[in-house]
Amino acid sequence: MTDSFHVSMLLDFYGQLLTERTRDLLEQYYSEDMSLSEIADNESVTRQAVHDTIRRGEKALVSYEDKLGLVERFMNHKQSLLNAIDAIDRQDIDRTREILQQLLQTL
Repeated sequence: MTDSFHVSMLLDFYGQLLTERTRDLLEQYYSEDMSLSEIADNESVTRQAVHDTIRRGEKALVSYEDKLGLVERFMNHKQSLLNAIDAIDRQDIDRTREILQQLLQTL
């Protein structure tokens, strides 16, 4: 569905909106890099139950991002800051000021 880094970012931003169980399974799968079978054994449930819960959790996280856009906004701000640092390194004060002013307007 989506790559591990992206789901991890979504989980960082929106994880508290999920049920504790769903959040826990997603964290085991993405953060602790456990297999579905390992999680199923630890939770005393079937592998299919773990798989279904993880997929539902991923869909919920993507839905939250589609509606709120916090991860995209964060990544855009991060890129703007990297661009400003690059402009500073090149001693381009005008470009640095422009980037920072644009960033300030988005906050």
